[in-house]
Amino acid sequence: MFLITRQSNGTTETLKNSNSQLDKSFTNYEDAHNFVQKLNQNIIPSKHWTVTENMKEAKNEQL
Repeated sequence: MFLITRQSNGTTETLKNSNSQLDKSFTNYEDAHNFVQKLNQNIIPSKHWTVTENMKEAKNEQL
């Protein structure tokens, strides 16, 4: 699983699904990366989003 995150004031912010408090997640890197490319088009570089692997979810899937 992949999440979209960014660093802001020393904390990690995770992108949420619309009208929800649930993290927006992707099953593959390519889909997440394409979404981030579109998302960052109109955002100043210091606030850009990045793709990160959700290690907690990945670990649970292995169990």
